[in-house]
Amino acid sequence: MDIAETPKEEPAPEADKPADEPLPGERRTRLSGAWTAIVIGLLALVVILVFILQNQQGVQIKFLMFEGNLPLAIALLFALILGAVIVVAFGAARILQLRMVAGRARRKGPGSLPQAD
Repeated sequence: MDIAETPKEEPAPEADKPADEPLPGERRTRLSGAWTAIVIGLLALVVILVFILQNQQGVQIKFLMFEGNLPLAIALLFALILGAVIVVAFGAARILQLRMVAGRARRKGPGSLPQAD
């Protein structure tokens, strides 16, 4: 009997449970999301710590009227934090602007919104 001629076994039929329904313990909860966030945060902290430890050489920083020496990693982290603050500020301003527009439209009533073509 050749390998190609051997009868193939069919997989055992699954139970009559729907495939979309999660099994007990498989559901995503807020606590599982929190644990995932904690693990990702800890991994990010380890990566940042390794980055700081590997980039200890000093650099001279000049910003406006301020001058000083900082380790390279710390200077880059300050630049990263400053960039993140700027992005958050612009994002918050845009969200506030959209909320104000939505509030005005809500007060005027449903007929005040432009109709989609």
